Parts: sequence; structure tokens; C-alpha cells
Amino acid sequence: MADPSHFRTDLDSDREAVAIMVHGTFSAADEDEGDRWWQSASDFAQRLQSLLPASVRVAKEGEVFHWSGANSERARSKAAANLLRHLHKLEEQGHDYHLIGHSHGGSVIWNALQFSVLVKRPLKGLRSWTTVGTPFLQHRGQGTLSIKNLISLIIGLILLFPATWAPRRLLITLRDIATNNPAGVVLESDEAAGYSNILRAPVLSLVEGFGVKVDHRPDGVVIGSFDPSGDQTLAKYYLATPEGLFLLILMLGLSYVFVHVALLCISPAIEAYRIRLEQRLKKRAFGVYGARWLGISSPDDEAINGLRATLSISVSFVSKMMPREVVFLSDILALLSRPYYWLVAPLYNWFVYPAVDSQVRRLVIRAAQGNDRPNAFLIDVTPTPLVETADAVPPFLPALLNVKLLAFANRHAHELVPKLRGLIAQSSFASGLELFGERLSGKELVHTSYFEHAEILKLIAANMACDSSEIERASRLKAMPPWLRRWFLSFKSGVNAMPEQGSNAAVAYSISESTPAKQKTA
Repeated sequence: MADPSHFRTDLDSDREAVAIMVHGTFSAADEDEGDRWWQSASDFAQRLQSLLPASVRVAKEGEVFHWSGANSERARSKAAANLLRHLHKLEEQGHDYHLIGHSHGGSVIWNALQFSVLVKRPLKGLRSWTTVGTPFLQHRGQGTLSIKNLISLIIGLILLFPATWAPRRLLITLRDIATNNPAGVVLESDEAAGYSNILRAPVLSLVEGFGVKVDHRPDGVVIGSFDPSGDQTLAKYYLATPEGLFLLILMLGLSYVFVHVALLCISPAIEAYRIRLEQRLKKRAFGVYGARWLGISSPDDEAINGLRATLSISVSFVSKMMPREVVFLSDILALLSRPYYWLVAPLYNWFVYPAVDSQVRRLVIRAAQGNDRPNAFLIDVTPTPLVETADAVPPFLPALLNVKLLAFANRHAHELVPKLRGLIAQSSFASGLELFGERLSGKELVHTSYFEHAEILKLIAANMACDSSEIERASRLKAMPPWLRRWFLSFKSGVNAMPEQGSNAAVAYSISESTPAKQKTA
């Protein structure tokens, strides 16, 4: 349940609020005004505005939110940070706001809400947030104490000492050069170096291989031919002699390599721990903002189902090594290579092929999922932010509305055939795909046709009216057919946003229907 202390207690229905729309993947545009649903003065914006009270307006030019729309977790996280700044700016200007996100635009909103909790700067002007066709991605990392992470962590910790030694040695050398301190490169003795001597031994051998003198003394290891008692300055030695330049570049390179490798080894364990903390952050954020959420999605949403399908892809992308069947003349000549197949093929097919095929499949799947988060694996795609919320709210729209959405999409699907024909007729697949995307109206898919339906607009307007006057709330629910009203109240009861039946809003709406805690999905 939302903690009211995180929000303003003086919300006034007459205080101006702005409806901010956030588009999904591949739907970006540079202009504030246009015919895309999220742009100012679009058909959707005008129809939504007609349902809103005078104190709420759709974002106008200069207030429209933009993001890249790239299919990437990094892009969505970056967009969420920008959205958070955008909302804080609105608050500074004295505006409240409602958020509406379609597809991964809802993911951007959800990430922004989490960020606000993380930085302990709650969005006090938030009145409602609605997600439409949003696939909420549930990630999991490798266990913090998994064998792979433990091995990487141990190697990283072992490398920490040389990783700190190399930059420190470089800084000391640069300081000596700047202060003209007559000191060469002197390392700890082999006995004092301990286990790090195992790591530096190959480096010293490399240095000797390039003709640089390495002198192992009881009090330390002296590298190079620089003579502190001579006339040559340290700066001239390092910057004007081949040997000095080589040592300086070597120290710079070792600093980079050791630090980089150590961090690469430690990062999987850090990422695994971060993902565990992220699960707690999700629950905290939903505790603060969940009561103001409405999730609209169809069980036949192509984007959600398509992403979910990537979780079970078992297609092989790499072929096994098999001798060619004799069909062409060159195949007869290839018979001479059969002994190689007998020797190499078993090893390749048993060991190399499974590993390579698994890695290629993993890369393809992660690209399709837009999952570029390090050491994070997509384990589920849900219509709700938390897996637990699916037990409290109806995860999908009522069956009657879903049938209408499907019928609408099917009615326009026949228009795809001539568009596909145009794609095939293009000189290149890339240009054909671009033309195909431009000709799509969005009505051919359930995922892109939500906003074509009056019921969806009524649901969005009802969610935006939850903190308005009692008369406005009653008006919004009265505009719904009874079956849609029951679903809406069931959803809002599940997120603890609506008053209990028989009080306040329930009385204002004069509702006689029951409000079940959970409705069967289509």
C-alpha cells in the first residue's frame, strides 16, 4: 500500500495537471507535434482531452517527452533518468502530472519510479500512471555465491594488489619526473613481493626480452639503465630515450590491463548482488506508487507474447560437422577429406559445437530481448511490474473487450498482404523493411491498436480521475459499461487505490455490482 507521507496531502482537482505520454520501442520522433499517439495535437491526444476535466490537459509543445525508442535496457534506463528530471522540472513549475506509457514506454515510467525511490526524491506531483501493452521484464543474475562468480571473485581479488600496484608505480614515476627526483624504477625484492611475484615474473621476462636490464638485488629489483648519479635527468631518460619511453608505455599498459581484468572478474558478483537489491527496490517502489497504477494489456498482445517466446527458443544456429552427400562433381573430389571428418567431427560435434551453438543462440536471444544488461538473464515477461501483483489484480483486460481488440486487428490484418508484396519487390531487404514499417498503420496488431478503442480511453480517464472530485470520479465510471466498470474496480481494489466498496467513490458511483478480488483472464 502506498505510504501517503510520500505524497502531497493538498491535491486539488482544480490544480493544473499535465498528461505526459511515453512512447514505446521504435516509435521515436523529434517533433513535439504530429500524428503519433504520444505527440501533441494527435488524434489520441484530442480524444483523451475531451474526456478530461478543465484542470487536466495533455502535454503541449515543449512539455512532450522524447527518448530514443531503442530496443535496449540501457536506452530504457537512460530514458527513465531523463523522464525523472523532466517530471521534477514540472514539479518545480507547480504542475502535477499523469503518466501514460505504451509498450516499453511503460517500462521507462516504471524505471523512473524506481529511480525516484532509489535517490529518495519521491514524485509528489504524480497523480496516476497507466501502462498499456507493457511487457514487464523480470531479470535474474547468477547467484552471488555461484561457483562461476566465486571463481571470478577470487581471481579478481588476487589481481587487486597488482592492479593497485601498477597505477601507483606509474604515479610515482610521473611524480619523480615532475620533481626531477633522481630515482629509477625500483621494485620490491622477490621475497617481499609475495604471490604477486608470480604475476610480475612474466612481465620482467618480457622486459628483458626487449633488451632492458633487470637487476635482481636483495634490496629490490632495478629495471633499466638509468644512473641516478649521472648527468642525465629522469625526465630526459623517460621522454627522450627508447628504453625510457618503452618503460613508461609499459607501466601505462600494465596499469590498464591489471585494473581492467580485476574489475572484469569482480563485476559478475557485483552485478548479481545489484540485481538482488533491485528486486527489493521494485517492491519498495510499488509500495509507494502502486496504488496509482493501472495496467492495460491483452492476453493476445503480440509484443508481450513474442518476448515471452524468446525464453524457450531452442533453434540451432550452428551446424554440426557432417560429410557432404555426393551430388555434384566437386563432392567426389571431397571424398578425399573423409578421414579428416572421421578424426575431427566427433570432437567438434561433442565439445565445440554445443558450446558455440549455445553462445550464438544466447547472443541472438539477448538481441531480440533488447537485453544488454551485464550478467542479467531474462526469466519471465509479465503484464504486471511484480510477479506478486498478478495474484492481486486481473492481469489482462476482460474477455469481452479482448474479443473486440482481436476482431479489430483481424479486420485490418488483410491489409498486410499488399504491404508484404511491396517489401518483397524492393531491391534490398533493408529498404523493403523500411518501406513496410512506414506503411503499417498500427491497426493490424493488438499491440499497436489499443488507443483505437473508446473503452481503453475510458479506462485511462478513470484512472486519471481517481484523485479528482467525487463527481468527476462518478462521471468517469458511469461512462463505462457495467462489465468494464467491474474489471476496473477489481483492478484498483487489487492495488489498494480504490476505496472499499460501500464508501466514498463506491457510493458516488452507485455501484450495485460486486467487485471480485480477482477475475478470470481470457
